[in-house]
Amino acid sequence: MKVPLEHELKHMQLQAMLREHSFPDDEVQYLGEREYTTEYAAHPEFHGQMMHWYLIAGEHEVPVCDIASVDQVDN
Repeated sequence: MKVPLEHELKHMQLQAMLREHSFPDDEVQYLGEREYTTEYAAHPEFHGQMMHWYLIAGEHEVPVCDIASVDQVDN
């Protein structure tokens, strides 16, 4: 049995949240897969790999490996 990596689990959590709840596109939106290039220095272990990307707050394009958590925040 292949155990999913941490970033794969976060992607699964985000996809479940997007399926089960209605989020405005200016809060969170799935952008698809793109290559995690050497332009991004945070995780050199992922360079050259395909990564799931999300648009956060309508302005930040973020690879799922850079999302710290998907916990609910109460305002």
